[in-house]
Amino acid sequence: MSRTRRRPAGGNKKQNADRAAAKKFWGEAFPDDPALVRMSTDPSAMVMSLGDPPLRTIEPTAQQTFVLVYHRAAQLAMLAATAAGLDDDPLGEPY
Repeated sequence: MSRTRRRPAGGNKKQNADRAAAKKFWGEAFPDDPALVRMSTDPSAMVMSLGDPPLRTIEPTAQQTFVLVYHRAAQLAMLAATAAGLDDDPLGEPY
């Protein structure tokens, strides 16, 4: 016959300590009403300020491709914000 397995003593203490550590790391909960968002006029500005991508012989093509990707990512983020009702555009005008 096998012996019954019991949880080691102090298991609750460890769980409580883990929860306290997570709360200390992540901080307080988010506010109930998040700020409304709007699409940036140039989503690629911050990344492009870092300079040309380090890709020999194809820097211009790579930079154009990255700009397209950044703009598409911003559009998708705005779409998600609109679906969640967090957009700052009361008229619903397209961007």
